[in-house]
Amino acid sequence: MRSAAVCLFAAFAVVALSSAGCSRRSKKHKKEPLQITTTSLPVGYEGQTGYSTTLTATGGTGTYTWSMTSGTLPANLSWDATSATISGDIATGTAGDYPLQFEVTDGIQTVTADLTLTVHTQLRITTTSLPDATEQSAYSCTIQATGGNSGNYTWSISGQPSWLSIDAATGEFSGTPPAGSAGTFTFTVEVTDGLQTVSKQFVLVVNTPAPPEADFEANSTYGTAPLTVNFTDKSTGTITQWQWDFDNNGTVDSSDQNPTYTYNSPGWHTVKLTVSDGTNSDTCVKEMFILVANNIWYVNGNGGDDANGGTGWSDAWKTIGKALSQAGDYDLVLVADATYNETDLKFNGRKIYLRGVAHNTSGAQPVIDCQRGGRAFYFGSGETKDSVIDNFTIKNGSTDRGCAIFCDSSSPTVVNCTFGSNRAGYYGGAIYCSSSNPTITHCTFGDNCANCDGGAVCCYSSSPTLTNCTFIRNGAKGSGGALYCTDSSPRVVNCIFNLNSATDDGGVICCYNSNSADITNCTFSDNSAGDYGGAIYCNQSTPTLNNCILWNNSAISGGDEIYISDSGSSCTLSYCCADNTGYGGQTGNITEKNCIHQDPQFVDAANGDYHLKGTSPCVDAGDNSFVPSRGSEDLDGKQRIVDGDNDGTATVDIGAYEYQMQITTTTLPDAVEGVAYSYTVQATGGNSANYTWSIS
Repeated sequence: MRSAAVCLFAAFAVVALSSAGCSRRSKKHKKEPLQITTTSLPVGYEGQTGYSTTLTATGGTGTYTWSMTSGTLPANLSWDATSATISGDIATGTAGDYPLQFEVTDGIQTVTADLTLTVHTQLRITTTSLPDATEQSAYSCTIQATGGNSGNYTWSISGQPSWLSIDAATGEFSGTPPAGSAGTFTFTVEVTDGLQTVSKQFVLVVNTPAPPEADFEANSTYGTAPLTVNFTDKSTGTITQWQWDFDNNGTVDSSDQNPTYTYNSPGWHTVKLTVSDGTNSDTCVKEMFILVANNIWYVNGNGGDDANGGTGWSDAWKTIGKALSQAGDYDLVLVADATYNETDLKFNGRKIYLRGVAHNTSGAQPVIDCQRGGRAFYFGSGETKDSVIDNFTIKNGSTDRGCAIFCDSSSPTVVNCTFGSNRAGYYGGAIYCSSSNPTITHCTFGDNCANCDGGAVCCYSSSPTLTNCTFIRNGAKGSGGALYCTDSSPRVVNCIFNLNSATDDGGVICCYNSNSADITNCTFSDNSAGDYGGAIYCNQSTPTLNNCILWNNSAISGGDEIYISDSGSSCTLSYCCADNTGYGGQTGNITEKNCIHQDPQFVDAANGDYHLKGTSPCVDAGDNSFVPSRGSEDLDGKQRIVDGDNDGTATVDIGAYEYQMQITTTTLPDAVEGVAYSYTVQATGGNSANYTWSIS
């Protein structure tokens, strides 16, 4: 019995030990979970060759079977399930995100992974050219690129001039060309997004600085003494020195760029500014720019009363005549916008500044309506340029001559006025001048007529100056649809004449008997004469035309553009654009100097737009020596001499309008949230060295 018990115990122990050993072996060989270890797919790009990526997995039995269970690969890429590889050459036009699902199994476990294959467009530099730089002026320009991963762009530059650098993050050039560095530079710009790298060669032109051009403005141009005026320099170029002469007496009063000056002496003051860049200088003179008035009087046709004192708007007189009867030398009369039915207004020789202002309605102009009862103004007491009419509409005048203004041995200043529907029984529908030299600036003459000569203006033994004026649809039943001159020497600058007509001669201008008109930068188009000279008729006269356009005028009997009636007359055209088939009469007495005979290419002549197209042969085709002075303006009030054809030299255009620069950029590239945005807008024309940009 004892022996049997021992044997049983031993057997039990062996079994227990054996069981424990089996348990330890089971834990040692337990398989790891199957999982796909690829967490993302490499980014590709259109046109990429040799794209390849292999998916990987771990765990399980180690023997895997792969499949792509959903999604579509970009064109030209393929999936190899045996090697779990995506490969191929990515086709163009495939940019985008491709959601894909992959599955792997080892026969026991199965797992999936959702991955996205992103294809970018090809990286390329889109900037095609660089704006010019100028010596000693800060230069900045941002190079643009598209495609690839824009968030990873890194820029670099090689072969550039030493002063130029590039921002690696934004692609912005910066630097200042030193003096003497003018020239043409070629260099290479490179951009990479970490996957693609592209480069492009650029040419940068560095110009010498444009010569200085003086200009200025003031915060106030009239008032009583003491009158403190703040002047603001508006000059262009690299200016290093300013010399101000506030009363044009030849003494420099200030060398500040933006000075302040106090006037104490009543009268008109001419201001002169001379600027210099250290090598070149320029001077701008603005005549009668500041008026220091002895007194300021007020007129308001809406609510005024001639029984008032005229010392303020609440105390304003009702009529202009009342104000003129009270005002003295260097008094300022402010006339509110209203309609004034007054005639035969007189300055009586006094130096009065009569100025229309928009007091009742913003932007409005006072109107003197003569109601066919006479003329508006008579100057017959030796008035000088210090007698001024500014900013009025004068209409419906009716008398034998000069239905708006009659100047008899007087030379007033008329500026910013509109003359319309004035009818003369004989001469000068709007203005008649006898032995007078008025200055007429920034005025418009429309629909005025004369039963004899000078539909708008008639001059006898006078030398008026007409600058920046428009003459449209004026007519004479005799000669000179717009202007008739005899024994006179008018000076006409920056004026446009269209749709004027004369029943007899000179659809625009009739020059008669020792007339020596000087005409510069004017445009004559679509005017007509019933007899001779669709634009200009000459009899015993010698007019000169400089930088002018004469085109599409007509005359029934001859000389669509110019007619020379006698051997004692002549006409000289310098740097003009004229249809020379329209010369008539004594054509041998017409002298041309550097003229062109091509279509001037107006923007829209049929609808009255006589500005020049950028392709006009008149752009930069004039002669600067005929321009009155630096700082001159064209008929629009814009800079007169600009580099319209962008050849690096600023030359005046032919005609009344200067072709101005224009912005050539038409669209902007898209921006992306959170990504730095930069783009350079381009322009052509004008003086590129002096471009100043703004945004609103």
